[in-house]
Amino acid sequence: MKKVAATGFLVVMSSASPALAHVGAGDVHSFASGMLHPLSGLDHMLAAFAVGLWAALSGARRPLVWPITFVVVMALATVLGAGGVPLPFVEPAIAGSVLALGLLIALSVHANTWVGAALIALFAVVHGHAHGAEGGASLPYLSGLVVATAVLHAAGLASGRAAQLLNATLAARAVGGLIAAAGVWLLAAG
Repeated sequence: MKKVAATGFLVVMSSASPALAHVGAGDVHSFASGMLHPLSGLDHMLAAFAVGLWAALSGARRPLVWPITFVVVMALATVLGAGGVPLPFVEPAIAGSVLALGLLIALSVHANTWVGAALIALFAVVHGHAHGAEGGASLPYLSGLVVATAVLHAAGLASGRAAQLLNATLAARAVGGLIAAAGVWLLAAG
């Protein structure tokens, strides 16, 4: 079962586009475009999945606080990005967030709920800003973006819970190592 879960994760993650760029074409105001935007870049997929995975593995009493924090802050930052509010070094910061989240999982860092939420909020700012700058912030688009991100968080949470139930936290930490390695690759590619 552990090998199946790890293989499934790798297949899903490797099917994403490795570019840092996102959809950027077509109707950027639709729900579908908002849904596809975070799924079109490996950086956003890995970060959103990792937020859920770290929340589940960290031992936090309130594991939903981190994913909810990410979604809320990301949505607000999307509006700022769409409004043209400048934010320097967005793409390197996004890649850095993937690296950091992977390391937090791989090293089994157990953060206080609110300290973790603050860190997650910082990551969400850069991810949301990029979404807004590239896709806009219409209500349908933003709704799709929130739904897709929440689904990725839920996948991470479910994977973390499954790892705990199956006593496979070492495998989950190895996934964190792979996420961190992808973060290094994203930094180098940027």
